[in-house]
Amino acid sequence: MKENMLMMKIRDNYKYFGGLSLVYGLIFTFCLYKNVSGITFPICVGVTVVFAVLFMKKINYRIMKNSLPYLIGMGLLGISSAYTTSTFMHIFNIIGVLLLFMVFMIHQFYDDNVWNFPAYVQRIFILMGTTVQSAPYPYWHGGWFFSKNKNVGRNNTFIAVVTGFIVALGILCVTLPLLLSSDIMFSKLFGEILSYINFSTIFWICFTFILGFTLPYAFFIALCRYNFPEGKERRMKFFDPVTGITFTSIVSLIYLVYCAIQIMYLFLGMKAGLPEYVTYAEYARGGFWELLFVSIINFIIILLCMYLFRENAVLKVILTVMCACTFVMIGSSAYRMKMYVGEYNLTFLRILVLWFLIVLALIMTGMVINIYKKKFPLFRYIVVVISVMYIGFSFSRPDVIIAKYDIEQWKNTEREDFFYLMYGTMSIDAAAEIAKVDLDDREWKAAQNEYLKQSMYNYFLYISQENEDIYFRKANYSRIKAKMAADKFLEEHKDYNRDNNRM
Repeated sequence: MKENMLMMKIRDNYKYFGGLSLVYGLIFTFCLYKNVSGITFPICVGVTVVFAVLFMKKINYRIMKNSLPYLIGMGLLGISSAYTTSTFMHIFNIIGVLLLFMVFMIHQFYDDNVWNFPAYVQRIFILMGTTVQSAPYPYWHGGWFFSKNKNVGRNNTFIAVVTGFIVALGILCVTLPLLLSSDIMFSKLFGEILSYINFSTIFWICFTFILGFTLPYAFFIALCRYNFPEGKERRMKFFDPVTGITFTSIVSLIYLVYCAIQIMYLFLGMKAGLPEYVTYAEYARGGFWELLFVSIINFIIILLCMYLFRENAVLKVILTVMCACTFVMIGSSAYRMKMYVGEYNLTFLRILVLWFLIVLALIMTGMVINIYKKKFPLFRYIVVVISVMYIGFSFSRPDVIIAKYDIEQWKNTEREDFFYLMYGTMSIDAAAEIAKVDLDDREWKAAQNEYLKQSMYNYFLYISQENEDIYFRKANYSRIKAKMAADKFLEEHKDYNRDNNRM
């Protein structure tokens, strides 16, 4: 009943909600069309929150308590995108903003204080599915609104013109290519006209606008449909804890033996007992990927045991042992990764693994608390941990950390290592650090040195040319800093450009 009333209210006020979505679509297109790293990205995030408040205000909803952390998190993620040029960060910043916004809006419409971890995850997926399902509503409601007001001549004329325009486009898409191929003079005339029109740009601008118009309307329709499972009691029955005790005790026994070996041979550094063909360095540097995956599997197993089996004191103890073993595995994986980085330097993937291990350790801490305290808000705790840690990781600009570390560690470096910073998976965040390198101070072979000088010149020349016109919409802190560093390097090292001068 509540669903029908809200949806009817949105439909009856289509002039307001449709108009708001239309304006949002225009702003969305201006801010994000081929631009998820400029200063307009945080502006779009702020506008999204403002429009959400306007939507809720119209249907007599108000901002609930404890909503500020979600808004701060979204704002920081938006600013972070304009602070780095890392594609990885841009993608996950968008995902982070969307997830925080969904949780923020769920908090406004539903009493989420009684939801446990599985319930929250379930409802997020339901909301995403319902949003996709509700995509036609802005157009259905628009058709209803205009048909209701068809007695107004102005609306009737507008609909007729739009309909005729769409029909004409459909016909010309089929007939115009045939006409162009049938007559040379006609093809020449229209070819010159069409050469001034970038159809690809027009298509993607229209697509971005339609996305920006449709998504907010469909999202609010999905929220107002109230199709989440209601009630505090779970529908799925608990399983016999003996099953959980049996398999977790067997797994925990193996884990305890493994952890004892980690403590003796890895942390305490015992070399006695290692096979003759394995050195301590080789032993310590291997196996971190396997341990990482086992730690993730343990997280899933413990989470399932907490919500699938009836509460049992013995099971709690065994799950605690599994958590303790997982902490040891996380520590072992981190130690091995540290040894590996010391030998082979830092890369983005390696720094990401170290960050993830810290996050996983914090999440496991929350799970230990939740084992003994059922009312502990595990989902919100995990959201806070991931949000805070990821925002910190994003603002740290990992590519800058990697460049600083690797450059400081190099003594007799091969040129391939240097090429990783310039032409590998690194963003131009690292450009300012690379520009500080003085190749003449390093003991490299003359041929390598000259080749690297030319490569560095080409690298900074590319950055300078690609970022020649940085206007407001695409303004980005790292891009501006890289451009300044590139221009300075090119000015100071004009002699590196021998090959270009020959051309």
